[in-house]
Amino acid sequence: MKEQFSISQLAEALNQEATGFQIGNLQQLRMQLHRGERPAAKSIFDRRTIQDHYAFHVGGRTELQFNVATFEREGATVVRDGVAFALEPSQTLPTIEPLLPKIERFNDYVRSNPEDFYGFRMWHHTDGRLYPDHAVIPIDDELIVEGNFIMVGRWVPPSQVSIQQFLSDFDRLLPLYIYTESGQARPQLLSPPPFRAGCPEFVTRTTASTPARTVDVALRHKALQGLLYTILSIEAGADNVAIEHPLELGGSVDAAVRRTNGFSFYELKVAPNVQSCMRSASGQLLEYAYWPSAARADELIVVGEHAPDAEERSYLELLRKRFGLPIFYRQINMETGRLGTKT
Repeated sequence: MKEQFSISQLAEALNQEATGFQIGNLQQLRMQLHRGERPAAKSIFDRRTIQDHYAFHVGGRTELQFNVATFEREGATVVRDGVAFALEPSQTLPTIEPLLPKIERFNDYVRSNPEDFYGFRMWHHTDGRLYPDHAVIPIDDELIVEGNFIMVGRWVPPSQVSIQQFLSDFDRLLPLYIYTESGQARPQLLSPPPFRAGCPEFVTRTTASTPARTVDVALRHKALQGLLYTILSIEAGADNVAIEHPLELGGSVDAAVRRTNGFSFYELKVAPNVQSCMRSASGQLLEYAYWPSAARADELIVVGEHAPDAEERSYLELLRKRFGLPIFYRQINMETGRLGTKT
């Protein structure tokens, strides 16, 4: 994207390139969430929601809105993308009351899924004043006042704008949008997302003021995920490994490996022992692979930092023999850079 461009050009480019991304089906998804209401548009943005310096998705005035904009930051123009609550009354939104239960659900999702927001920041502005950014945290009650604009996303210089990256950001924020708008964790999307090999650029350190344990776990998870990508790429070839592989039921699996005869899903957990890893990951993997009925993977692998003992090995064998579950465990070691064999 050239350094000089308009928001209308950016919005139109996002509309045109959205095919193949989950966000491309946003209006159909909104119809599903709103129980059959006709789509407000065919595209993410249109002339009704594109202004000189910002644009939000059609229908987004009363929702957690997907938003792009230019704004001044530290004396320079930057371009933002992400989701936002615009607590500004208008003809469409005479009062911010309809947004209050959505903010509650937003906060619930953020507390439960801190690892979903690597690379994203959070900030707000009011009356023309931009406040410092910070890690993504629940919205404080003091910020829920008319006139505030609260944003979760990223910003880059105009010369670094990437349409594909913006659309990927929107896809990553869709589970948050879905939960905020409906309370449903994972309504099924309209079509299976394509397999895209690769690994996002993870943030592995932060200066954010959030509970230390939450931050530590989220950052270590991403550091281990990056190592997992490196090792799996050597094992299976980089073209066959996708980190944060999206699913049509919503959300994403930590890693997917494409094999000749199927897929392997990997779910990584930062937990005190193998039993805790299995408890946290096994339900997720079963849902990712089989909900509501499709078989999306024929091999499910839990990844953790601890070596399994005899009892834990016996448990895994029991799951495979008695219930026919294709579930395994692999130990990952940050210090040695190794991934153990399947247990």
